[in-house]
Amino acid sequence: MQKRNLSLIVALTIAGIAVPARALTQDELVAKLPAAGYADAAAVQTPAAQTLRGVVDRVDERNDALLIRLSAGRTKPFRVQDGLIFNAVRFGDPVEISVQTISGFPTIVGLTKQ
Repeated sequence: MQKRNLSLIVALTIAGIAVPARALTQDELVAKLPAAGYADAAAVQTPAAQTLRGVVDRVDERNDALLIRLSAGRTKPFRVQDGLIFNAVRFGDPVEISVQTISGFPTIVGLTKQ
């Protein structure tokens, strides 16, 4: 319940509503939150990851990126969230990746070798 209250407090702060220093119940927090503000707060959450399959075409540790061949003649660069991925893959490895857009860049948040 604390985690949910924290997200409601964040939503209230985003909506510009003052939150008192004492702990509020969840019902009190929800009562303070306008309907539109709560919808906006939900939009702040991380987007769902997209799953793609391809083959590692290039490992670029210097730029924290992998170039993945998604289909014949179509390669795409992806940033890597966890640098340990570089230890797990090599050129030519078939992979399944989970991708989220983070700071405007498609970023690998999960990788499984096939």
